[in-house]
Amino acid sequence: MVKAQPPRTFSSDENETWKTVFTRHQPTRENKIFELFNQGVATLQMKADQIPDLVLVNKILEPISGFQGLLVEGLEDGASFYQLLAERFFPVGNFIRAKDDIGYTPAPDIIHDLYGHLPFFIDKDYADFCQKFGETAIRYSDRPELFQQFERFFWYTIEFGLIETEHGLKVFGAGIASSLGECEYALGPTPKLVPFDIDKIRHQDFRIDIMQPTLFVLKNVRQLFTSLEALENKIRSSP
Repeated sequence: MVKAQPPRTFSSDENETWKTVFTRHQPTRENKIFELFNQGVATLQMKADQIPDLVLVNKILEPISGFQGLLVEGLEDGASFYQLLAERFFPVGNFIRAKDDIGYTPAPDIIHDLYGHLPFFIDKDYADFCQKFGETAIRYSDRPELFQQFERFFWYTIEFGLIETEHGLKVFGAGIASSLGECEYALGPTPKLVPFDIDKIRHQDFRIDIMQPTLFVLKNVRQLFTSLEALENKIRSSP
């Protein structure tokens, strides 16, 4: 397993960056993001006053879903990332973005990982899906042309998915949920919205340095959580 980084003490400036993002994001969090995220923020006792202590967050999260956040130095590559998921860990970048540019981070940080991702893991079905996804994806890590299709699927669902709800279209992906700019963009008129489709997603390239021009829309969470077998069968039968 990836070696965990020791917890660090964040400075007053770094805590102020967290407070700024958390506070500014409240209206968006309450109105534009799938309700599971809001429930997770409350359950994990995230507050504006300081960056949450991951040890305390894990004490709440692990009994609920068996998942824990794991402090890492920076961006985990594909194979190591999915191995962590398979072992029911989610990597958390052990740093926070610069306060002068709160909308951008060169690698996944505390805001993207701890704030953006971990709240979703209070849902056992979501956690089980991610664990099984990691377990499945790493079996193909030595076949880049197939492994890439798993990465695309994760990107357009867990990271950048949207979902229909009784209250309208909401943000589902953590990559969008952790960013004010991404939320405004994703629910605005610019991106092309495509109904969830396994074949289309696994063949849809993406770039990490731009707002996504194409986003996929789930009908409901079960559509995602029951998709893994079909996804693997399609990827395994790829020419």
